[in-house]
Amino acid sequence: MDANQFIEVFTEIFKVIASVAIIFFCGLVLLLTRKLDRDLLRARLFLKDNMMRQTWIYISIAGASFSFNVMIGFAGFFNAINDILTGYHIVELNQIIFLTAFVFAVHSWYLFISMHNQLNTGIKTNIL
Repeated sequence: MDANQFIEVFTEIFKVIASVAIIFFCGLVLLLTRKLDRDLLRARLFLKDNMMRQTWIYISIAGASFSFNVMIGFAGFFNAINDILTGYHIVELNQIIFLTAFVFAVHSWYLFISMHNQLNTGIKTNIL
């Protein structure tokens, strides 16, 4: 197996694992938010500035990576640029950056919601 095939296989496996993690954490957040007082959750979110800043950074990184990936896809229509882009695996790197940032954003929301849920109910849940 040469380096190009290794990078392609690694990228595909990473995309599958990251997609499963995103679906898992989104599902947990949706399940946990059904039980919460939404007004109290909004107040805690407003008071916790770090959570908003962290989410904004992760989503900004993911959005920039997605936009850059679209521009690279458009530039790939030109043969000279396409040869350069495939040689350096820029598309795969952008996909990894996007998925990693999105997983971090969803995971931080899960931690925030589960902490809020523990404070409300007084019950510690050990889901993760």
